[in-house]
Amino acid sequence: MPSLNVEENIKKLQEAIEATYQELHRLQGSLRVFIGFKENGLTVIDIPEKVEEKEEVEEGEIKEEK
Repeated sequence: MPSLNVEENIKKLQEAIEATYQELHRLQGSLRVFIGFKENGLTVIDIPEKVEEKEEVEEGEIKEEK
């Protein structure tokens, strides 16, 4: 007969609630930032394109970006 472990389910539900709670706070923080942008007249944020750079090491070899 199938069975459920009550303690295991309680733990999983508590973890899911905590993760959801943290995500909610992260989203609320992001919302506050964007509302602040809007209140200060910002309507568009320009994001520069990512440029891949390579650094030369002392021996003349090329080190790839991490």
